[in-house]
Amino acid sequence: MDKEKTLFAMDLAAVMAVEELAEEEKKSTDEVLLSFMESNTGKMLYNDSTKLWWDGPTVVAEQYKKEMHK
Repeated sequence: MDKEKTLFAMDLAAVMAVEELAEEEKKSTDEVLLSFMESNTGKMLYNDSTKLWWDGPTVVAEQYKKEMHK
């Protein structure tokens, strides 16, 4: 997959995970997005070597929740 398509897939996984988290936590997507992008999960999502984006937004959201509840 070329870099542009990979970045699109990463962005899509991030947006969908943030929407899922915002709905679950009853918070605004802006608030969750800021926290998500500063998290290790957000960094991992955009590190192609981890392939976290391959697992889909629900797995990304679960990873973020685990990180936040440590």
